[in-house]
Amino acid sequence: MSKIKQDFLVAIKKSFSAYNKKGGARSTKKLVPIHKFLSKTILKELDRSFSIKSLGIGDGKELKFYGKYYPKNLDIAVLKDNAAIATTSFKFITSNYKQNANNYFENLLGETANIRRRGIGFAHFLVLRGHTPYFSKNKGNLRGKERKNPEILNERNLRKYIKLFQDLDFPHKPDLLGICVLDFDEKRNPFFVNFDDFDFSDKTKDILQDDFSLENFIEKFILLVKLKS
Repeated sequence: MSKIKQDFLVAIKKSFSAYNKKGGARSTKKLVPIHKFLSKTILKELDRSFSIKSLGIGDGKELKFYGKYYPKNLDIAVLKDNAAIATTSFKFITSNYKQNANNYFENLLGETANIRRRGIGFAHFLVLRGHTPYFSKNKGNLRGKERKNPEILNERNLRKYIKLFQDLDFPHKPDLLGICVLDFDEKRNPFFVNFDDFDFSDKTKDILQDDFSLENFIEKFILLVKLKS
């Protein structure tokens, strides 16, 4: 396994641990390890004229960006001479994916248009679980009872993202899209799943392994930053 993948799993484990603490699901603390990992990985490939605003790096604050339609705090913003030129958002879906899948996707389309219409580069990295727990609703912010059988990721769940990846270059399409699929062992250690264990077509497996891979995402995002500068 590559060092970047190893470091990524370490960051995911820290984020997942923070998420599982009391109140962690609502706290930004769960985002710090993974945002810090991505920021440092990107920054080391750029010269000193670039900087990054994100949780876990520098002053530890996100950049407030005035998009085309509404203001938004950017997860990881790359600045050149103190002006934002590119950003990547990050989403780790930990539970109840299928219940909220369309909302996640629609939010991505709106976020993309809001940012890209201001002329800066936009990328999105999505982490899904191969076997996602489903929790029933409960009062307040408390987690409900977990259903015995987890939701198993399949071809249909990924189809909308692949269609978006293959779409023409419209403002609702991210400049770059990455997806990885993880699971956790009994000690809550994350690992990359074997795509052969899931109901994915060969074409989808190829896209996940190549076009959507973590290494490809980082490499292409660096190129996007340099293009926008």
